[in-house]
Amino acid sequence: MLRRPWLALGTAVAVVGCIAVAAYFLSRQAAYTDGGTGERIDISRAVFADGQLWVLHSDGTLVSLKPNEALPKRVELGGKALEICRSDGQLVTLVETGKGAWSVQRRLQSTWKIMASVAVENERLEALACSSDRGGVSLITNRRLLEMEGERIREVRLKPELKSLFSFGTALIADDSIWVGFNDGEWGGGLRRISRSDGTVQIIESNHSGALCGGPLNTECDPVNALVASPSKPGCVVAAIGLVHISSHGRIVEVCGTNVRRLYFKPLGPQPAVQKASEEDDILNTVPFFGLARSGDTVWAVGADSIYSFTGLARPQFRSLPRFEKRGRYRVNFEMPDVILVMTDINQRNAMSGAVPIMAAR
Repeated sequence: MLRRPWLALGTAVAVVGCIAVAAYFLSRQAAYTDGGTGERIDISRAVFADGQLWVLHSDGTLVSLKPNEALPKRVELGGKALEICRSDGQLVTLVETGKGAWSVQRRLQSTWKIMASVAVENERLEALACSSDRGGVSLITNRRLLEMEGERIREVRLKPELKSLFSFGTALIADDSIWVGFNDGEWGGGLRRISRSDGTVQIIESNHSGALCGGPLNTECDPVNALVASPSKPGCVVAAIGLVHISSHGRIVEVCGTNVRRLYFKPLGPQPAVQKASEEDDILNTVPFFGLARSGDTVWAVGADSIYSFTGLARPQFRSLPRFEKRGRYRVNFEMPDVILVMTDINQRNAMSGAVPIMAAR
């Protein structure tokens, strides 16, 4: 008999919390979206290379913007840009040049050099990853891993094949593995680890409580929006999780092999009085995280409310999101020395989300 009043109270507070979170994001949307025109700007990736910001749209349009330029410039590649990344400070693009034909191109001194041409048949792009120090590029389809270094291409079959729901993943090369995180909106996405030697694909997840969406990393419930190498633990990665869909949830986790550890979460809005955060499961409404960048020993994270910096084992320092400046159709911020911020509406495709910030490391 005593459980029902507590359940009703918890449900009521949860509803209030969801309403508060929705109001919070709507209030921020007015400041960050495209001037009130209602036009969606679906930016899938932002990369800083060669002294300028490169912005990729979900429709394959690529534009560039220098910090001192008022308007971006459209980039012509001879095809549809599928994905971009940065290798040795240079921009690398994957371009669909025709039916069943992809081209990996590197920008060198204002010109584009073809690194490799890839024939594809009944394959889907899953991710593109660039090595920051060796100039290597890894292309991941649902069936194959292709690694390019110089003019050499190495190919292995994936076992089993990757099966993402909607979007390309975000990928990171780390020692003998390639990590791929997926953002499938309200359907989660999760994290995969691919062996570079034999193509074995492993789902990395951890549900300590056994609850439906228990954490710290749940494939069915957690979109993984960004990955960086851990500055303190070689071979480990740090992942940003974030989703806004009626309620909001997110956290920063560290993954070493198959071990997943929550590094940080932050409450957002009112919480049910009867709910407590366990060591690995969060409370109802938490700050979602949409981007990561690493500068030396510091990991930068962008959440819905603030910019966070993690150094060592100390709790993060944070500052409120800055005001975004309008450059043409885009909302950007070039003020910070280590990262650049861009607003995107792309998460609206798979979740009830408004404009959210993503980041590019300088």
